[in-house]
Amino acid sequence: MIRTKEIILLLLIVLLTISLVIVSSSTNGIVIFKNLSEVINKQIIYQSITLLGTFFFLFVLWMTKKKELLTYFQKGNIYAEIIPEPIVGIKPKPNENWFHVGINFSIIVSVVTAIVIYFQIISENGISLRDIFKVLPFSIVFALSNSFVEEGITRLGVVVVLKDIIKDKTIPLISAGIFGVAHYWGNPGGLLGLLVAGFLGWLLSKSIIETKGIFWAWLIHFLQDVIIFSVLLTMK
Repeated sequence: MIRTKEIILLLLIVLLTISLVIVSSSTNGIVIFKNLSEVINKQIIYQSITLLGTFFFLFVLWMTKKKELLTYFQKGNIYAEIIPEPIVGIKPKPNENWFHVGINFSIIVSVVTAIVIYFQIISENGISLRDIFKVLPFSIVFALSNSFVEEGITRLGVVVVLKDIIKDKTIPLISAGIFGVAHYWGNPGGLLGLLVAGFLGWLLSKSIIETKGIFWAWLIHFLQDVIIFSVLLTMK
């Protein structure tokens, strides 16, 4: 049964998730470093603010859910057993575990993201590989930060708050809902963005629960974000 404490923490997660959208829109057009593009300036400000918010949230979890936070806020067992989910194609062979599935989904999620980004942005804006390589260092740094922020709030946070409160199979669905809806206004966006982000939210929450760690969740999300930022940072 969900208690008052968990309800308050869930509301905090929702508010922080909404704040990501608000901060993103509020930082448009702000320039601190004139030698850098407007979009890179935006991300420097956005990532700084959201990182501070994430550290605050992790501190709140430390104070209220210390045992659960220490259990899942670590690398975890990347070779942990994976619970099959045939309905979405997760049917591991007897010798397969999260290492094999993690590698597979790292590739699959990256390829799907690249295809979606291509048709939503690249093909319409004439972006070249040269443009992408020029911003790649920024893309990597921003991807590390952004994936940590979103995993910390909408994935790790949901798992830590709801573990042993509701069924393990239900927790990823809640994360999927929060993460998916927020990305309706993200990149990739719209209904397709919602569905892709929702599935990713479910999958990565599942990985945290089963491996007792954030390794696969952060890695898969990081790789996806490198692709997204490498395109977004080339736009005027």
